Order: sequence, then C-alpha cells, then structure tokens
Amino acid sequence: MTEVDINSAPMAGSDAPAEEKLIWEGCPKWQADFNQLSLAVLLSLFGLVLMIFLLVKTSWHAAFTVYPELAMLLFGAGWFAWIRVKRRNQRFKITNLNLEYESGVFSKTIQNLEMWRIKDIVFHQTLGERMLGVTRVELITTDPTTPVIILEGLPPGRRVFDDIKQAFLLAKQRRNIIGYVD
Repeated sequence: MTEVDINSAPMAGSDAPAEEKLIWEGCPKWQADFNQLSLAVLLSLFGLVLMIFLLVKTSWHAAFTVYPELAMLLFGAGWFAWIRVKRRNQRFKITNLNLEYESGVFSKTIQNLEMWRIKDIVFHQTLGERMLGVTRVELITTDPTTPVIILEGLPPGRRVFDDIKQAFLLAKQRRNIIGYVD
C-alpha cells in the first residue's frame, strides 16, 4: 500500500520520531486454510454419503445404526466452522514501526513486535499457495517471547514482504543497531 522511502527516514541516532505508515492491515485470506477446510468438507461428505447408503440398504426403522456417520458429518461441519471462526478472529496490522498480531476466539491476545527486533525475514509460497493467491512470510526475531512469527494468508506477491524488509532495515538504522551481533 505504501512505500517506505530510505531518503525520508531520519538519520541514524537522531531524535526525530518516525512517522508511522501502514504497510498492510487485515485478517488472513481463507485460502491459507484450504487444506484443512478441504479435509473437513471431505469428512462431512463421507459421513453424509455413508449415512445415506446405510439408510437405503437397511430399513428406515434401523436409523440408530447411522449415529457414527451422523457424528462424522457433524464433526466435519464443526471442524469447518471452527477453522473459519478462528481465522476470522486473527488480525495483522503491519506498519513501518511495528507489527500487531491479534488472535483469539473467546479471549483476545494482542502481541506487538517492534520492527527493529526482526533479525531475518523469509518469503514462502508453495505451488498450491501460488495457485490460491496467498503468501506466507516468516519473521525471525530477537524477541524472547516470540522468536519466530509466521504471517499466513497475506496477499499474493512480494509487495508486503519487500515493504516489511525495507521497514525493518530502516528501523534498525534509526535505532543505530545495524551490524548488531547476538
């Protein structure tokens, strides 16, 4: 969305506060869970087909024999709903200064990571993810509570990855910690 210009960044060690610019905000795309959602649908369909098959082959009065198939159908549908609800309750807000990650269905947890704490950034996109139009970015950090953060379901392409990379390099330059070795 926005590009961070190296020339507009304050000099290293300067006291001028940096202006916060939004890189990306939103919840992950549903395509990031395509494998799990497919398994949940297949489990539900298998339970439904098996239930119909047993009801047709046996009399309708022996309906108590379809309880395991009904349980399979309901478990698959519940699993599908849980995946969707859990993913809809995740939010990322990525700016040039920090990354905010909100998660939780029944109770909310918000984690904040300052960009200067990022040590390395890795871009992942399998063939399936390329076909579905999603991206995965892995952040290796110096934060003791979250040494690795995986951002799944980001928009396709390298734009968000490049913006995060440029933002954390500028944040390190502002903090004057370029070349810092652990």
